[in-house]
Order: sequence, then structure tokens, then C-alpha cells
Amino acid sequence: MRVLIDASCPYCRALGRALKALDLRGTLRVEPLQEAQGLDREALLKELHVLEGKRVHQGYRALLALARRLPLLWPLYPLLLLGLAFGLGPKLYQALAARRPRA
Repeated sequence: MRVLIDASCPYCRALGRALKALDLRGTLRVEPLQEAQGLDREALLKELHVLEGKRVHQGYRALLALARRLPLLWPLYPLLLLGLAFGLGPKLYQALAARRPRA
């Protein structure tokens, strides 16, 4: 699983470090989106992208994919699903993503 983060955003870099720390099995590759090829750069800058095989998870669904993959995040997975079911999770994600520092 590849996690594409904005290397120029301090929040994104902190997320990348946190994910690496939570990845006890070493299954994640956290990479700068600036080096990604074959994906829309504007979309990459707008939302978190997680690549799982041929599947591309974006935004809130990327968080769901990470919570499914990382055992230490499994307790959060049901809460994230509730956030998706009620529509609040994606709205909150978008609000936070829109306010992150950008280069």
C-alpha cells in the first residue's frame, strides 16, 4: 500500500511519520505526491491518496483504507464507518484538507 503525501505540507509530513510509526508490519510506503506519476496532480494536492494495488482511495476513503490495513487503527474503523454513513466524516475531512498549509 502506497500513501501519497504532500512533501511541502507540515501536516502531511506529520501524518506520514505517524503512519510509519503505526505500521508495525512495515506494509506501507509513504511517498511524496510530487514524485507520483500517472495521477492527476491537482487531485493529489486536494486529497490524501492511498494506492492499494490497482485501487485508488481518495480523501476520507483513504483514511478508511488505512484504518483497515493498520491493526493499531482497527478500533477507529467502526467510528470512521459511522462518519461515512452519516456523511459527517467526509465533510470534516474536506474542511480540514482545505485549511492545510500549501506551498
